[in-house]
Amino acid sequence: MKKKLNAKAILIPTVSLFLICLVVTALLALTDNATAKKIAENEAKSKQESMFSVLPGAADFDEIEADVMYLGKDKDGKTVGYAISTASQGYGGQVKVMTGIGTDGSIVGVDVFYNDDETPGLGKNTSKESFRDQYKGLSAKESISVSKDSSSGQTVDAVTSATISSRAVTKAVNEACQLYNDYSQKEAK
Repeated sequence: MKKKLNAKAILIPTVSLFLICLVVTALLALTDNATAKKIAENEAKSKQESMFSVLPGAADFDEIEADVMYLGKDKDGKTVGYAISTASQGYGGQVKVMTGIGTDGSIVGVDVFYNDDETPGLGKNTSKESFRDQYKGLSAKESISVSKDSSSGQTVDAVTSATISSRAVTKAVNEACQLYNDYSQKEAK
């Protein structure tokens, strides 16, 4: 025997589902609104800490290009270098890198300040000092590659089993070097 459907049998579950979705959406919006400021503050703090780590002689930074390039100055106001924030697609998501370039055009430091989406124990190892230190002293005027991709020029060794993440960091460093070179050429004119 078939049961007949009436308007009430359709309307009550539909309205109930609509109200549940409405409440859940409102709660998600409230949560996002309540946490957005704190998330932005944490990201800004992380970025600033990263800037000081890649230019240890800097006491203060002036923004040159919004959220990307900063001029580092010592306590006497003398330029010590540039901190440049770039990002590249890694294995699991965005990898954010801060590159410090000295006034002589050499890389002073590299900090991977966001790689949370990379694989723990593999891609996340790109934030380890042993990997990041390979960039120190390299010239910002020449391209850098991962040694698996090239054996000539400036190369860095990839993190074992994390070539994609290593390439992502190297790409971000190369982008920072390009931004530095473009800025230097513009300033020289």
